[in-house]
Amino acid sequence: MISINFTLLVQLANFLILLVILNFLLFKPILRVLDERERLVRESADLKENLGRLAEESIQEYEGKLLKAKQEAMGIRTSGRNEAMAAFRQTLSQARDAGVQELERAREELASQAEVSRKTLKTEAQSLAQAIASKLAGRKL
Repeated sequence: MISINFTLLVQLANFLILLVILNFLLFKPILRVLDERERLVRESADLKENLGRLAEESIQEYEGKLLKAKQEAMGIRTSGRNEAMAAFRQTLSQARDAGVQELERAREELASQAEVSRKTLKTEAQSLAQAIASKLAGRKL
């Protein structure tokens, strides 16, 4: 059985002294380390949040610039295509006009050659007709 005597008081005193000593030598340093660790974890989490937010903003800014660059490129491509089509139409129009002019010159030349040929054929036809008539008639007309 447990008996209450002087040794119980000594053990109680030893326990309290040990409790005070351990509090200063063990518990407070461990609690301080745990508090420091918790503070570092909190700071790291805040830093992670800030960096995540900064990264997200950077990504959004990059995507905005990329979209703007794509739109500018499309505008440049469209204007280049329009300029090329305008140049093509102008060249085609010039070629068409040149072809029409060449065709008109060829028609005029052909008409003048036809007129010369008609005159030549008319004179030859008359001389041939006289030759045939003189042969048919048997004398010179």
